[in-house]
Amino acid sequence: MSFKLFTLQILGKIKPTEKIEATRAALWDDYQEFLKVEKSDELKEYLELEKWVNSEDFKKRKKEIESLRFKGSREFNQLNEFTRLAKSKEIKKYLQLKDSAELTRFEDIKKSEKLEQFYKLQDFVEEGEYQKEKKQIKGQVYKGSVEERHLLEFVKLKKSKPLKAYFELHGSKELAEHKEFSESTKLRDYLRLRNSPEKDKEKKKKLRELKRDSRIKKYFRFERSQKLKLYREASGSHDLKRYHELEIIINSDDFIQRKAYLQDKTKFEKSDAYAKFNQYKQLKNDKDIKFFLAFEKSKIYKNYLDVKDSFDLKRYFELKEITESEEFLKRKAYLEDKKKWEKSEEYSKQQHFLSMKKFPHLVRYFKYLGKNDFDFFKNWEVVFEELFDTGKLDESKWITNSFWGNKLVKGNFSQIGDLQCFNSGKNIVLDNKKLKIQIKKEHAKGKVWNPASGFMPADFEYTSDMLCSGESFWLEEGIVEAKILFNPVKQVVSSFYLLGEKVSPQVNLLEMGAKNRFGTFLLKDGNTEFNGISIGNLKKGRPYLFRLCISKDKLVWKINDQEVFETDASQFKFPMHLNLSSIVVRDIPGSILPVNFEVSWIRCYKEKGKS
Repeated sequence: MSFKLFTLQILGKIKPTEKIEATRAALWDDYQEFLKVEKSDELKEYLELEKWVNSEDFKKRKKEIESLRFKGSREFNQLNEFTRLAKSKEIKKYLQLKDSAELTRFEDIKKSEKLEQFYKLQDFVEEGEYQKEKKQIKGQVYKGSVEERHLLEFVKLKKSKPLKAYFELHGSKELAEHKEFSESTKLRDYLRLRNSPEKDKEKKKKLRELKRDSRIKKYFRFERSQKLKLYREASGSHDLKRYHELEIIINSDDFIQRKAYLQDKTKFEKSDAYAKFNQYKQLKNDKDIKFFLAFEKSKIYKNYLDVKDSFDLKRYFELKEITESEEFLKRKAYLEDKKKWEKSEEYSKQQHFLSMKKFPHLVRYFKYLGKNDFDFFKNWEVVFEELFDTGKLDESKWITNSFWGNKLVKGNFSQIGDLQCFNSGKNIVLDNKKLKIQIKKEHAKGKVWNPASGFMPADFEYTSDMLCSGESFWLEEGIVEAKILFNPVKQVVSSFYLLGEKVSPQVNLLEMGAKNRFGTFLLKDGNTEFNGISIGNLKKGRPYLFRLCISKDKLVWKINDQEVFETDASQFKFPMHLNLSSIVVRDIPGSILPVNFEVSWIRCYKEKGKS
């Protein structure tokens, strides 16, 4: 019996397996929660809130909010200024008139064509244009006018002798016959004979005859007449041209109308100026115009104009809009609220922080933060796990044979002195999430290893089984742990052990039955040396957590997380595989058969970052 183990039991250091597993499970759950919280936006929010709530800015903001009052505030001053302006007589009168029917009528008239026409006529009458046009119209008379002068000139020309002769002969038959005869043969002959220097008898006779011709006499009489002389004087003359010009002028409609206009004594009364003057007098007496002119000069309208674009009115409407706005009313109510801090966003965030501070998962997070409770989870990773929870042996992890039995004979074999035959997995039972290697009383044939003669056939009265991870998993440094029911039977040796490629040395995680112990076995000079401790004083019928920690320096055994033995690891610097087996060393009473080697789970860990 190990004194150390005995002492640990007496002192209650070997805690119940169920409690340890529950603690581990709870710690694992807390670790998963810790990792989740660590990456969460919630934690980020909490830390930001914590930093903010504990900051000087928060304290300053709280002080600022609690010191806010309506009296003396900007809003207070705005409301007072608005009240003062609202009481102003000028602004009150302005507002009284602003939407009145009178102002509406005034503005409508102001935009009307009637008023526009009135002002145009008023300017026409009162600014001198009317008098000017009146004087101008009345000053236009026929006597002395251009028209009179044109007519007098025309009459004078018409009475002149040359023009009278011209108009008498122009186009007449007499003038036409005269022109026609001037081109006749008879006249040419006469002139030729009369102008000839030599005249014979015949020529003279002919000349005398022609002189007596009535046509020739008539021609020369008309040719020497004063009338023809005057006609020729007038033809193409300036006076004739001027006569025709004046004739066109005085016979034109414009001249006739202008003459009539200048001779009309009522022409002013028919003028546009006179019509405008009458229209002006009529509009001046119009009720709308009279209202407009009177209203425009009224005191209330003058006040309206003075106030309309004033700074005070602009400020009044600005303040009215401000003080009646939802924002202002909310701000006023806020400043008057004695519980404004409790209603502030800052307070809400502070309360949210305080409530978050009580969240169980955050409480647990800060409980573990900076502690070493999760060091195992952080530093170690599972590299092999068997929970035996599928109801069927996982053949990818286990063979039901020893490593060398599988290599050499492709089957199981027993050692000299063993009373059981390994049954190639038939005695492996997976039930209720547990592995049971059963020993049964039954006849079987198998092999025995005899160092002198090798593998020999043999008959056995018991069957058992074994498991080996030699084809799937090896571990050089790390942790091997298993939950095993400690229920030793002295006729049996049930073992969980680790081997390399050779049968020695061997590391036992647990050996129970004929001897209850763990430690190392080493073959030396044909003898087996054991280095370990007895654990026979463990309470039977209870499951324990058996752990073996393998490092480059030492091997350490723990039971339910309590270290009970360690030894040097210098001879175990090689990979090892897992083995579980039950062997029979003496006959077993039938009353206790079948005998079970019961394992709930196995886990192997490797330190993170190590290959």
